[in-house]
Amino acid sequence: MEKRKMNWYNIIGSLYEKEVRIIKILFWNIYNKNLISPLIDMIKENQLDIVSLAEAENLDITAILNHLKLSGNEWNNIQISPQNDIRVLAKKEIKIIPYKEDGHYSIYKIKKYDKVDCLLVVVHLLSKKTKSNEAQYNRANDIARELNKYEQEIFENNEKRTIIVGDFNMQPYEAGICSGYGFNATMSASHAAKKTRKIDGRTTYLYFNPIWALMGANKLVQGSYYNSGDKDDHAIYWYSFDSVLLRPCYIDKFNWDYFEIIEKTENHNFVPNTTIDKEKYSDHLPIKFEIIGG
Repeated sequence: MEKRKMNWYNIIGSLYEKEVRIIKILFWNIYNKNLISPLIDMIKENQLDIVSLAEAENLDITAILNHLKLSGNEWNNIQISPQNDIRVLAKKEIKIIPYKEDGHYSIYKIKKYDKVDCLLVVVHLLSKKTKSNEAQYNRANDIARELNKYEQEIFENNEKRTIIVGDFNMQPYEAGICSGYGFNATMSASHAAKKTRKIDGRTTYLYFNPIWALMGANKLVQGSYYNSGDKDDHAIYWYSFDSVLLRPCYIDKFNWDYFEIIEKTENHNFVPNTTIDKEKYSDHLPIKFEIIGG
C-alpha cells in the first residue's frame, strides 16, 4: 500500500512540474564577439532555457550547440533570417518558433498545448552614439505600435502575454520606454497590474519594468552598461540600457531571487575592477530572469 502511494506521489509530482513551467531566460549584447566559453558557462551555471543575444553575427552558434550536445544538452538555433544581429538559442524541449522580424527586433511564439502561450520579443534599438534622443523616442513609438498590432493578431481580445527583453539603448525613465506613446512601461507593479491607462481618452496597455530594482542595488554594478563621460558632462557611469518588460500577467510569476545582472561566471570575470572589461568581453553585461508558472 505504501509503495502504491509513493508511485502516485511521483506521477502527480511529474505532472505538476510539467504544468508549473519554469522558464529561465538570458539576454546579452555580445559586442560582435565570439564569446562561446562565457555563454556556455552561463547556460550551465544558471540552468538556462532560452538565450537571447544582440550583436551576435560573429558568434559560432554551431560550436555552442555541439558543446552542449556533448554534455547531454540538446539546444536549437531559433533563427528567422539573418536580417538583423539578434540570435536566439533554446533548449530542444522548449516549444518556440520564429514569428516576425524587423531590423531592430525579432518575435518568437512560445507554445503550450499547441497554443501560443507567450510572445517573446528580443530588441536591439537605435544607439545613442548614432541617433538623437528624439530619433530614439520616435522609433520606440513605431515599434511599440507594431508590437501592439501583432499582439492583437495573436491574442485577439484575450489576455496579452508578451515579454520584451533586450538592449533598448535607453534608460527606463526615458520617454521611449515609459511614455504612453512608447512602450508604456512603469516601475510600479501595482499600477501595471491595472493593465491599462488612458491618455487623452485613448486606452493604452501597460508593461511592468523590473530593472529599476537593480539600479544602484549592487555595491559594484549598478547597471548593464558603463560609461564614464559624455559630451554634456551628464555621465552617471552605470546605465540600464538592457531591460525586460512584462505584461501584467507575469508580475506575480516573476522570480525576484533569480533576477540579476551577471558579473562573472566560474571561468570569466566581466567586471575585474570597477568597470566592464569590454576589451575581453562585451561593453554590456548579461541579464537573466525567470518566469514561474509559464
